[in-house]
Amino acid sequence: MGARTNFELKDSKGSVWLYSHWGGDDKATDLANALAKAEPRWDDFSYAMRIVVSQLVGSDWDSETGYGLSSYESGEEGYDPIVVDFPGKFVNYQEREYLFDEFINEFSNNLVGA
Repeated sequence: MGARTNFELKDSKGSVWLYSHWGGDDKATDLANALAKAEPRWDDFSYAMRIVVSQLVGSDWDSETGYGLSSYESGEEGYDPIVVDFPGKFVNYQEREYLFDEFINEFSNNLVGA
């Protein structure tokens, strides 16, 4: 089984896709926490994307399975699509557009600084 999902991270030139085999159930909370960690670099898209991806992958960087990076959507999507637009500083999720701060306030578990 799994909780397969994708995160689309957009900059001014295109998108990077992070596939997670197990990340679907906590998708919005995990992304909100990752965006909060990246806040100091929101205007530096390559750093902000790296921080978000690093936070989402967490300690699984050495794992052979669980996550994939691509220039296109890969794997199956079992959850609502989510798009992070760094130039516009908004997240599209569940047919709504959230500014980064709104998304963090709505979905963060408030453990960002912990």
